[in-house]
Amino acid sequence: MLLRLDELLARGQGVTYDHPLITVEHVLPQNPKVDSRWVDLFDEEQRARWTHRLGNLVLLNRAKNSAAQNYDFAAKKAKYFTGRGGVVPFALTSQVLQHAEWTPELVKARQEELLGVLAEEWRL
Repeated sequence: MLLRLDELLARGQGVTYDHPLITVEHVLPQNPKVDSRWVDLFDEEQRARWTHRLGNLVLLNRAKNSAAQNYDFAAKKAKYFTGRGGVVPFALTSQVLQHAEWTPELVKARQEELLGVLAEEWRL
């Protein structure tokens, strides 16, 4: 589903995917450290609600994802959501770069937006 969504966001601009190298990354980590900014921004209930939802998921190549770990958003964004030329190859992931922080409100809005894109494409 994420690959299809990425293709829709890229508007079919000759997008190709090397499937064995693509992984799913949780922007809000699955297991944030107790002293991380994530715990300040998302309480336990919000983490349970948003961690595995579409609004929190992006695509990364396998090498970057294995290194992404549980860093706070600013570090994660700077190190792992950009490519050599400063651009990530996935439209879905590049959306993350425009945000200064990753908050429950933002994830909720992104969730609704992405579901809307899929609903329109699939005429639901």
